[in-house]
Amino acid sequence: MIPSAPAADPFLILLAALMLVPAALALCVRLPSAVSLGFVALLCVFSSSTWGQLQEENTLYARGTGLFFFSLINLLLWLACAAAAIRHTVNHQQSMMPSPFPKFLAAFSFMLLGHLVLGLIAEKPLPEILSYSGLINVLNMLLFSILLLMTLNQEQHRRRLLFLLLTLAAIRAVFGLVRYAFFGGDSANPYRNFESLDIRLVYFDIGDNYIAALAAFCLAWLLLMPGVRMSLAKRLLLWGWLVAEIATVVLSFRRSSLIGLSLMFAVLMWRLPWQRRLLFGVLGVLAMIPAAATLMQQRLQFSTGSKSFISSLLYDIGPNRGTEVSRFYELEAAARSLDGYWLFGLGSWGTFYGNEDILDYHFGKFDFVHSGFGHLILKSGVVGLLIFLGLLAAFNLHYLRNRRRMKGNSALLADAGFAGLLFWMPTLLIGTPVIEFRTMLLLGLTLSMPYIAHCTATRRTSTQPALYATA
Repeated sequence: MIPSAPAADPFLILLAALMLVPAALALCVRLPSAVSLGFVALLCVFSSSTWGQLQEENTLYARGTGLFFFSLINLLLWLACAAAAIRHTVNHQQSMMPSPFPKFLAAFSFMLLGHLVLGLIAEKPLPEILSYSGLINVLNMLLFSILLLMTLNQEQHRRRLLFLLLTLAAIRAVFGLVRYAFFGGDSANPYRNFESLDIRLVYFDIGDNYIAALAAFCLAWLLLMPGVRMSLAKRLLLWGWLVAEIATVVLSFRRSSLIGLSLMFAVLMWRLPWQRRLLFGVLGVLAMIPAAATLMQQRLQFSTGSKSFISSLLYDIGPNRGTEVSRFYELEAAARSLDGYWLFGLGSWGTFYGNEDILDYHFGKFDFVHSGFGHLILKSGVVGLLIFLGLLAAFNLHYLRNRRRMKGNSALLADAGFAGLLFWMPTLLIGTPVIEFRTMLLLGLTLSMPYIAHCTATRRTSTQPALYATA
């Protein structure tokens, strides 16, 4: 019998990690844009969802939580933000694009500090107060947005960001579609693993769906927006690439993703000149017919049988739903738990109560709800929700005020950010984004895009659309 290797001493691991901090800090100070793009690459490549797997595994975003309370990548994010702040303080000539993120970061930090004080007074464990089931990921989202604005402030940075997003989205689409066709699809498949339904998925993780949808929007923008010139061969390549990205979203069978993708394309139709809207509308209808048929055949038939498409799409909502319990029962239970605490919520450690048999998918943990907005109310009340909505309102006002002055890649990046926020709206309404580190950082990337576009558009000395030349 071969003896097992001795477990590593946690103290030695902690000591080694502390010794690496100065080197990591120096790297972040020396190569700020590379570090930020590295974060974007990690978010694009590595999934975070383990829901639906028969054997749950630790993802990249959970590494280190057992030793440090926070994941290693979260600690690296904070270190990169500290390095960016140091670099900004030393280099006074490098100014950051004005944005609302620092103000809202201060507001949520103050709120979380209040939760920390009240939680300790109530003798709540510190890890429970600062857990990922609370509000910490809202701070991570804002910090990531600020980091991107401080480090990606040149024309070449914006071009690299677009190129990186599109390249990694293509790789992920090919990988996911090949796995779907020949290897059973995503292993995180609750429909097959928990409900015994014969359904394959390309990607269950909403983050992977967002990356594919974002790439599809950018590709459609390049193909349809006037002024973008490229050869016929490149156009055919981009059309095939676009079909692959759309197929990645459709064959993932996430209703929130499909609705989000439709909202993104609605933004593109709005931005197109009226002469091209008809062409885009015809192409959209032709694409929706097989997509709806595939969704009905592969996913919705198991829930509703032969009902209409709309009824099938809303099979767990409304009086004629095909399930015994409404999808909104969870939110109703959380609302009852908030009686008397609506203004400031139950705190970052707060939990709600409800029928455990109906809520068996929570596995006994009632510290989150399936609604990003609802989660904010549960933890921070109406006050926290209004602060978050204020951030989204400031984002929309900035886009609407500055978009008309943007051209080329700046316009593409700004439109992608605005459309990306619309993609996230269904997830913010009925998903669990706030408790997911990767999802919130992708939302932070989305919110930063119009500001990065505005920053580089005002600083660039040439209006040559570099991405078009390489498309």
